[in-house]
Amino acid sequence: MKITAIILILIIIFLIYNHIQTSKIRINKPILYNPKLNEELRLTQISDYHNNTKIDQDKLLKEIKEFNPHIIVLTGDIIDSKTKNLDPTIDLIKKIQAINPNIYFVRGNHEIGNKYEDEFIYRMKKIGIQVLDNENQIVDLGNEKINVCGVSFYINRKDYEESLRGIDEKKFTLMLSHSPNRPIAYTTELEDLILSGHTHGGQVRLPIIGAIIVPGQGFFPKYAKGVYELGNTTLYIDSGLGNSLLGLRLFNRVQISNIIIKPIDN
Repeated sequence: MKITAIILILIIIFLIYNHIQTSKIRINKPILYNPKLNEELRLTQISDYHNNTKIDQDKLLKEIKEFNPHIIVLTGDIIDSKTKNLDPTIDLIKKIQAINPNIYFVRGNHEIGNKYEDEFIYRMKKIGIQVLDNENQIVDLGNEKINVCGVSFYINRKDYEESLRGIDEKKFTLMLSHSPNRPIAYTTELEDLILSGHTHGGQVRLPIIGAIIVPGQGFFPKYAKGVYELGNTTLYIDSGLGNSLLGLRLFNRVQISNIIIKPIDN
């Protein structure tokens, strides 16, 4: 009887813990540096939302508004491959857009795998979200102009290089890619900062060890979550706002990233 009670208590504790991990948003606040910038650049990255209705949207919107980003980026899997009702996600994006209309989006594997993908992309474009498919734009931020490049999920080296074609190499270059695996393989080091998701930080992490497994990298991956240096390029992987397959996280709360890039002298 005592063993049964202990087991039940442990299960309840685990369920409460997992609820916190999958619904209570953490705000990661990395600070980076780059010599191409004249002024501080603030970016909010939202990745791998997977239509997670558990999160506190009011807190999400409050944190973004207080951070006051120059650009908001959605790095894929904003919907899940099984998402049927697109309205809640579109409504959330509209609320984010009301804070700042400078929003850039790249497709993840779950958008591509969803049978409503075309409708989702159409609705995103209709409300004014910039969808980048192996292409780039110059973004005028007033006192600063930067290159924003974006690639879709299933690409080859030619597609990746096409996304960088024609950029002004003297300007700060931001690359958006849902998966970090392609940029890691294809980087030209023209990119100053690559923002990715896809890994969910492993979803399940262990102290000291870190992520156990991520897609495309297998067990104990090198690139799972956080900041990495790829030559002259910085890669940042956000662990995301949602979950795929199992609604389980361990030592790895759902999050968004409010990123600051500060100018620095050569």
